[in-house]
Amino acid sequence: MNMQCLLVFTILCVYLTNATLKQCYWNDGCSYKYFSSKTSYDAVRGDIRDAKLGDCEPVSIWHIMRHGPRNPGPDFARKIKTALSYKDDIIKSYEKGNSSLCAQDVDNLKAYEVPEDMFIYVSKLTEEGYNDMFQIGKRIAQTFPKLVESLDDGSYEFRAVYGHWIEKSLKAYVEGLAGDKTVNISEVNLSFDNIAPYAACGIYQKEVKANPALYAEVDYYEKTDDYLAAKHRIERRNGLNYDLSGENITSLHDLCRYTWSSKEKSSPWCAVFTKEDLEVLEYVGDLRHYYRNSYGHPVNKLYGGPPLWDLLTTFQLAKDGKGKKVTSYLSHATMMDMIYTALGLYKDEYPLNGTARVRNRKWRSSFRSGYCANMLAVLNRCSERNSTEFKVAFYLNENPMTELCDDGICTWEEFEKLLQPFIGSKIDLKFCKFMNTRFR
Repeated sequence: MNMQCLLVFTILCVYLTNATLKQCYWNDGCSYKYFSSKTSYDAVRGDIRDAKLGDCEPVSIWHIMRHGPRNPGPDFARKIKTALSYKDDIIKSYEKGNSSLCAQDVDNLKAYEVPEDMFIYVSKLTEEGYNDMFQIGKRIAQTFPKLVESLDDGSYEFRAVYGHWIEKSLKAYVEGLAGDKTVNISEVNLSFDNIAPYAACGIYQKEVKANPALYAEVDYYEKTDDYLAAKHRIERRNGLNYDLSGENITSLHDLCRYTWSSKEKSSPWCAVFTKEDLEVLEYVGDLRHYYRNSYGHPVNKLYGGPPLWDLLTTFQLAKDGKGKKVTSYLSHATMMDMIYTALGLYKDEYPLNGTARVRNRKWRSSFRSGYCANMLAVLNRCSERNSTEFKVAFYLNENPMTELCDDGICTWEEFEKLLQPFIGSKIDLKFCKFMNTRFR
């Protein structure tokens, strides 16, 4: 969305908000749609088909992606089931006149049925997730037809990390990209994978991901006036005469965002929150990502190195006429965060903390590591002044990565300088201390 459209949209939203006595979710054309790592791809994506790079011919593409929307995992599913138990209380409270919800929002909540398979097939890729990944692949094929029209053995690599929802996401992407062509998908590496090096690394799993102290800033934030005001708004809005814990609120938020869809009518469970409540909860998600995957722990940037070394070597070979035309990897939000961190992107002047919400922060997981988040690099052979030069264009979620080089377009020299620090990057057993096998 360009700045002029964004301004018009913002003015319209302010007008509609001021012209309405109550904030009704069911007809709010400006409903908040940023849910940290559970943000729908359509809420943040551009369109790679609009990418134009003058008199240049694409030589090779390198693509790393996060999987599409999926059902909650076992722990999330259990907590979401608990949140569902609030439905009767919310409806009864409205009927007694103790709620500020709108009538239609309550009717929608009464009629809403959670998808049957949500709690049966945990972590399953949803239909929307499959379609999102398929469409990304299809747009890639439409944008780079010469690279995709002839995929001979050795000219491509498609690989996913372990996880049935991730492998299914890659399958959907490949179907969209290759169409009716027969291509091979590489086997999953079950021991150690450089596109998810943290997954099997004991030091990360124990000292970072499973370290309660790492989430201290979230605990601090949940004691601030900002968070407590949101907590009280949620209780009053829904007429609940009992205290909701931080875990209760998180579970309600998960119920909203796991059932939210950009393709269908938005989930009525999101009506239990105001826009400001959702902004507060998005910040909680950002704090978690910041400390678990990014600048909040010094080890995290090291894990972003191996994929970037792979990118550099892939394009060096392609530049010399020996490399692959298409390289596509499917991984986790964690990997995306770590790549940004290794590159020094989206780093705020001061570390995010739980003392106060940083409203204009650069670190926004909704825009960087939501569902289907992806970083695409394109090696181009360009004709300039009767000479041939190579340039590399970077895209995040199909938008130019303007933070890199000149609006996301690097000369070959700039590209090599950017990735030179990652030459030789690898995570080994000595560094990890022990290999974790639970991720399998």
